[in-house]
Order: sequence, then structure tokens, then C-alpha cells
Amino acid sequence: MKNDLSKKNHQSCSGWHCSHCGAFNKLVAAKFCGNCGSPNEAKQEEQPVLKAVSKKKSFKIRLRKGYKKLLKYIKYLLLPSNDRFFKRVVASAFLLLVLSVIVGYRMYTNINTIHLAKVKFSDVSVDHPVYAVCKNLLCIDAISFRKNLELAPYEKISATEWNYALNQASKHLNRKYSSSAYFSKNDPISVESINNKLRALNSNSSDIIDTSRIQSFYILEQTLFN
Repeated sequence: MKNDLSKKNHQSCSGWHCSHCGAFNKLVAAKFCGNCGSPNEAKQEEQPVLKAVSKKKSFKIRLRKGYKKLLKYIKYLLLPSNDRFFKRVVASAFLLLVLSVIVGYRMYTNINTIHLAKVKFSDVSVDHPVYAVCKNLLCIDAISFRKNLELAPYEKISATEWNYALNQASKHLNRKYSSSAYFSKNDPISVESINNKLRALNSNSSDIIDTSRIQSFYILEQTLFN
């Protein structure tokens, strides 16, 4: 009888014949032979197909459900809320944002000039008076460095440093100053010569008392920007 059976199990609506022992199994859904325990080859061949189909269907179902949930969530966001408490929270947050912007702007415009200065010198602290009394010259980079980014506030100003500050102010203010306000190469630097340059600039400030850099830049600040 075994020779008459095919290599694969013969399966019908009422049951199936085992390809190993030839026994007839009435349970169509049985995975193994009840007589010898051999697997039902026809059932094993059908199972992967069924699993693949079921997985494909389940994926489509989950995808469709997820898409519907997404549409509901979008519609919920687009619909106006009738919750008064929610509206109050949103309005309060908006007012707080506007208030913080206004306060921040006022603080920024009224902030100490020390923090606004673009130049930071290595030999003076951040609260040095130069950042306040020469703020305009610092903002236009009219005060040049000495060695190692030093201000050297009490060192004697040079003709190059004076002329450079005047040139930067002239570009920024779009003004032309008399040539007598500049130092030439052979001009000596003294209290008298600096006061003469200030008079050429029509300065209303008092005369300087020394030739230090900080004193000279302070007088230029007062003369050019006040």
C-alpha cells in the first residue's frame, strides 16, 4: 500500500493518508500522523502561505487604523477648542511671550556699555572707565591696541594712534576734518600740540592735562560725539 501512495501525503476533505505508514487520519487539520507521528507535508506547505497572507492583511489593517487615528488627531488640532481653561492658558502664554520680548528689548537697549563694547583689552578689567567714557570710539574700532592686546591707558599717545582715531570717526560720521587736526610725522606729541589739534576740531572741551592715551581718547570722544 505504501508503494501505491505518492511521496507526499494524499489529503482529501474527509482526512489524509500518511506518506510514511499509509495510515488514514480523519483530522484534516492534524499536523502529524496519529499512527507514526510523521508530519503532514501538505499542511506544512500550506501553512507558510497562510501565515504570509495573514501577516500582509494584518499589516494593512494596522496601517489603515494608524492612518485613521492620524486623521482624527489632525482634525482635532484644526478644530477650535471649546474649553475655556485651554483658551485662557494659551492667551496667558502668548501675553507672557510678548511681555518677555518687550522686557528683553528694554534690558538690551539699556544694558551697560561695558557689555556692548566690541574691544576687550588684556591689561584692564571689564569695569574699567574706558569702556564707558570712550564707548563710541570703541564701537567703531577707533582705539588701537598696543602689544598683547593692551590698552596701555597711561602711556603716551602716538601720532599714528591719534590720526587713526580721527580717520575712523571721519568714516563713521561722514565728516571731513581739517588737515591741521592731524599730526604729521615730524610733529612732537605734547600737551600743547594736542590742545592745538583740539582747537582745529572746534572742541568745546577743556584742555587736556597730559598726553596719556586714555586722556586723549576721552577728549576726542567728547569732541567728536557730543
